[in-house]
Amino acid sequence: MRKYNGIDRKSFPLFLKECEFRFNFGTPSQQLKILRDWCGI
Repeated sequence: MRKYNGIDRKSFPLFLKECEFRFNFGTPSQQLKILRDWCGI
């Protein structure tokens, strides 16, 4: 997966967490709402 997406070794764990978040929290509008709630915006 790292080679396919061109992700370097140092940022690969963060990339995986982002993929996990996007998979688990639905549509982009739902993701934005959740991030705003977490940040208190």
